[in-house]
Amino acid sequence: PLVVGINGPQGSGKTTMVRGLVDYLNARKIKTVGFSLDDIYLTNADQQQLAQTHQDNPLLRFRGQPGTHNVELGCATLQSLLRNTEVTHLPAYDKSLNAGYGDRTESQHSAQPPVDVVLFEGWCLGFRSLDTTEFAQFLGRVREVENTLYKYSRQFSDDNLREVNQNLRKYERELYPLIDAWVWLRLADLDVVYRWRKDQEDELAAQGRPSLSDQQLEDFVTRFMPGYEMAVPKL
Repeated sequence: PLVVGINGPQGSGKTTMVRGLVDYLNARKIKTVGFSLDDIYLTNADQQQLAQTHQDNPLLRFRGQPGTHNVELGCATLQSLLRNTEVTHLPAYDKSLNAGYGDRTESQHSAQPPVDVVLFEGWCLGFRSLDTTEFAQFLGRVREVENTLYKYSRQFSDDNLREVNQNLRKYERELYPLIDAWVWLRLADLDVVYRWRKDQEDELAAQGRPSLSDQQLEDFVTRFMPGYEMAVPKL
């Protein structure tokens, strides 16, 4: 199967687009399946353990940044789909569990071979790590007092940012080689991410499902934003 990686910020419509494409292509006899980088987040228990072992890094305290995914699970899922000879159980994650902080759930979806197209989407899927020189230049811009950009990265230490950047190398090394083509839903302004993410939480609340409060959401989204500031210019 053709494996397409789709990158776009939270609330940009990645999941909705993938659902529509899956229906559209399947209706035309092109067997298509879709899943998300969100589906391979660490379990809540593993995320709590990660937070305990990285207490000095708020960026790894909750799900979101590179380092909070089970990359091995993502690779195993894609490799099973690529073999195209067996039923592949697609991973699943429910963000409404644990008062909005989420957890992995038992998969309710599987893909029957043969599959023609795999659509794999995620907010940081396709992000590339900065090399030593690029990262030093990035930190230089972050720490410029007069620079009005990088307002989110400035809230975290050099070591916090360096660890996330280093975590990306595992994604590049193990996950990205399994992806044939890339789509980027480009955003014009990073500040729209909070509004779009709030729309998602409001939708959960309207369904009577647990969701993050405005204060929790602001704290939550703030931890995503350095990833954009670091990686989008190179994307």
